[in-house]
Amino acid sequence: MNETRVWQGLLWKETKQILPLIGILFAVSTFLVIVWTTTSRQVNISLRTVGDIVPLIMPALFAAGAGAILISHEKETRSLRWLASLPIPWQPIVVTKLVVAFAGLVLMWIGCGFLGAVAGLNSSGGGGFSEWRQIHPAFWFLHSIYVLLCGFYTAWRNKNAFAALVLIIPFALLPFVIAEVWMALPHTSPVQYASVAWRTWVMGMVTSLAIPVVGWLSYRAGRSELQADEPEKLLTRDALSSADAWRPPDVSAPTVMPFRDSHTSMVWQSIHGSPWMSIGLSVPLFFGVIGWLVLTNCTERLTGWTETAVGTGIGTALLAVSWLGVAVFAGDGSATRLKFLADRGVSPGRVWLGRHWLGVSLLCGVALVILAIQSFLGTASHSDTYHRAAMFELSFLSILLVFVVIYGVSQWTSQVVPMLAASAFLAPVLSLVALALLINAGVVNGVRLSWLLLVASLPFVSTFLLMKDFMDGRRGWKYWSMVGVAASVFMVAPSVPVWIAKSRFPSMTEDRFAVLFPEARQLSDSVTTRPTSMRYGDLDLRDALGNLPGEIDGEIAVQRFEQRDYMSPDTWMAIGDRESVPLLADVVIVQHGLEAASLAKLRWQQWQDDATQEELVAFVDHLSLTARRLRLSYRWYDQEVADVVEIWLVDLLSDDAISGLRSRAGFQNALRQVGDFEGRQRARRRAMLISWYRDQTAPHGRRGGIHGVSAMAFWFDDVPSGWRSSIMVRGLGAVTDRCLKLLDAGQAGKGIEAELRDLDQLVGEPGGEFKAGPYGDMFASEGGSAVHAWNWSYPSYPATNWFEPWEREGLEMFDEYSGEQVGDESSLSDSLLSQWEVVR
Repeated sequence: MNETRVWQGLLWKETKQILPLIGILFAVSTFLVIVWTTTSRQVNISLRTVGDIVPLIMPALFAAGAGAILISHEKETRSLRWLASLPIPWQPIVVTKLVVAFAGLVLMWIGCGFLGAVAGLNSSGGGGFSEWRQIHPAFWFLHSIYVLLCGFYTAWRNKNAFAALVLIIPFALLPFVIAEVWMALPHTSPVQYASVAWRTWVMGMVTSLAIPVVGWLSYRAGRSELQADEPEKLLTRDALSSADAWRPPDVSAPTVMPFRDSHTSMVWQSIHGSPWMSIGLSVPLFFGVIGWLVLTNCTERLTGWTETAVGTGIGTALLAVSWLGVAVFAGDGSATRLKFLADRGVSPGRVWLGRHWLGVSLLCGVALVILAIQSFLGTASHSDTYHRAAMFELSFLSILLVFVVIYGVSQWTSQVVPMLAASAFLAPVLSLVALALLINAGVVNGVRLSWLLLVASLPFVSTFLLMKDFMDGRRGWKYWSMVGVAASVFMVAPSVPVWIAKSRFPSMTEDRFAVLFPEARQLSDSVTTRPTSMRYGDLDLRDALGNLPGEIDGEIAVQRFEQRDYMSPDTWMAIGDRESVPLLADVVIVQHGLEAASLAKLRWQQWQDDATQEELVAFVDHLSLTARRLRLSYRWYDQEVADVVEIWLVDLLSDDAISGLRSRAGFQNALRQVGDFEGRQRARRRAMLISWYRDQTAPHGRRGGIHGVSAMAFWFDDVPSGWRSSIMVRGLGAVTDRCLKLLDAGQAGKGIEAELRDLDQLVGEPGGEFKAGPYGDMFASEGGSAVHAWNWSYPSYPATNWFEPWEREGLEMFDEYSGEQVGDESSLSDSLLSQWEVVR
């Protein structure tokens, strides 16, 4: 036989077998990388870390599955025995399988590396998996070669593919275990705390030494498997002459039931079909129970080998749950056995229940064990915040739901992809993605538990409905159509309640939009002056910006502070001298400025001299100018801060102790500012419309995120955080509509309580009492507006101070001042006075 043709044929055959596994894993890698890349801003740091290590994990999965594809699958289909019967030496068969598998592994590394580079993933950073990310990629490549050879060895040595896959787990963990044991020994590390680089070096040395050993064992196992069987031992002449040689074999008495299809027989068949597989999956579940109990009851942070052991135990337990689902339709030669039952007319429903009995019973037993032990141990809770459980304790129902999702998706995958090696590594990935999808829907998007239970039951319903076609081996267009529909429904269903909730969320009506949008656009186009930001004056006591405040000596800081002109308003609020330029508010600077102004008032009341009087007048004039320039701003937020400043001015001007200062120019400016009722309403309407327009027309990436213009995220605390940002734009539209209706009602002298309650329902505290919210009267006082001067609770809500008593007080004081100027005591219009009787 032509040796070249033999090698070509073998390489072609092995390549054709391994390409589907490469395609499946690479497609899953691409999908996961896309998901983590597009959601990197929404997920927390730990989940972003998991996304970064995906390109490092997928080649290892390929390495573990290559042996099952190239060897175990051929054993199940008996093509390996047929190949061994051909006049082909065993060396080319073993070598070609290794060469093709190694080439596929290199191809997986190249593809995953390219995905990681395109997606911008890296192996540095923090999070719960920071140590895993810091391991050098060279070790992962070395370890994948080691796992590949281990998979070949277990595949050659085991007739059952599932047992071969289960045995890979301890082999794959061996370098990590040896490294942890080595690190635990005294005087093994040159430093007190072993770094990740040192651990990687130890694991790399162990793996390098193990590769030739496992390679030689797998090569020897392949030679043993492909060698010719020993011939049957022929009977001797004496045996042939004996009477026993002619005795017929013992035959059991015929039974009236040569074939049984009860549930008991189905369960017996699933257990005894591969007892080693059942034992191999039960052991990781047992260790997972121990790891979970340690994690939820330990009050100290786990470190070292304990953390590694617990994490490994829980991870392998979840893998065992997934493989229990895979074993339902893809383990122990299930396809052949199910075909046997179908030919004898066994009910698909009976077979479906029998195949699930072992896995469901085992998982329920594990959950009950966790419940019983946890009930006995109690909850690890301490008053000391430094001593608390390493992880929160999940309820019994939560553990069951995790088991149901992972097991359900895995058994569904094994029915759709009956090839054991492919489904064994595809099922854990898909089940974890499905689990993350449902957790995100429930925790982040607020989907009800009852709906998630219906979605989680869909994989079981799908396999039950398709059981007859699966047993008969029919996989036509009808089968794949139902699979596609079920998969689409499973992915879309968790988002359906969110879509419904979004569609019902309040927004501005189309008719109202058509009326207000042109007006808002015209007002926005009229804004030509760029606003300026306020800042602190000369208040920095540090030598340089790089110095921390604590690095300056206390006495030096006091001396430098005394050298500052801290009783000058420009020191606390530097706003410049351009009176016609809009001002952007900084609520912290304004708050400090008002506190300094209050100190100036106290100093004047105590000393009653010209110096303190000038200080107070300067502050009042500066605050009046600040409020006036804030009213010029197009941001709704600046109007709310301007209200706070004017409230303080009203409180000051209404004090009888300073009545003698009203003739000063600074106080006159303040009177004109707080008495401009109509101008204040125009500024509010203009700012609300321009803010809404600019939020509507902002680039898609910035919509709903412009401070002072867009809506605040905490307005909609009753909306789940997962889709809160997506309704910010329409939420601002609804708020703008209600604020404008409030303005119209207040200016027309109508009652505004209905509009305030509408605003409270939309952006107030969820489920809170109206009077305790931002639009209630809990901060109102009978004596006037004194308490309003220090109300900093709701400056980030619109319309919280609109048409409050302070506006009337300011209007009355301005009218009184105007009357004094012209000698008229009734210059305030009767219409405005009558409005207040209705509005408040």
